[in-house]
Amino acid sequence: MPQISVEPTVRLSWPGTGMNFGVEAAPTVNGPWLPVQDSVPPCFEQMTLPQSAPMQFFRLVQTP
Repeated sequence: MPQISVEPTVRLSWPGTGMNFGVEAAPTVNGPWLPVQDSVPPCFEQMTLPQSAPMQFFRLVQTP
């Protein structure tokens, strides 16, 4: 029988506003803030990311 693996992930979601946003992450609330590599498709309000650190902060930034 095949083994099942479970990977820790973080699911981010936000209310739809009709505007496009990018997601940035940082190890502390003071930064440094860096773009998350997975891009968010236009008008999409959620994404799932691998949990890559014990503590991580996220924020939305408006994109064109």
